[in-house]
Amino acid sequence: MTQPGVPTVESRSVTEPVMRQPLTLTARVPRSTLGFPPSNGPLRITLNGEPYELDEPISVADLLSRLSIDSRRVAVEHNLLILKRQRFADTPVENGDRIEIVNFVGGG
Repeated sequence: MTQPGVPTVESRSVTEPVMRQPLTLTARVPRSTLGFPPSNGPLRITLNGEPYELDEPISVADLLSRLSIDSRRVAVEHNLLILKRQRFADTPVENGDRIEIVNFVGGG
């Protein structure tokens, strides 16, 4: 049974007739649009294997800017996951995070 205004998904099986089920839609909202939670002191992270402190919550993009690093020339690993460059601005740096920044170097 469908509800008015609720999209449905059609699924088929060899042994089952066509069934209609409600579809649940989930939207992901970047955390940067929601704001970062207030900090109760310095944030302690591990940056390239070394302890590093931040005064306030910031994004990965802000961290790169603070370190004077051109985001176009680096790869960033955040808690063992490689971040896509488009996610730098909406990925928060939180207490206890592990961040590795690898700089691309040209030459031969």
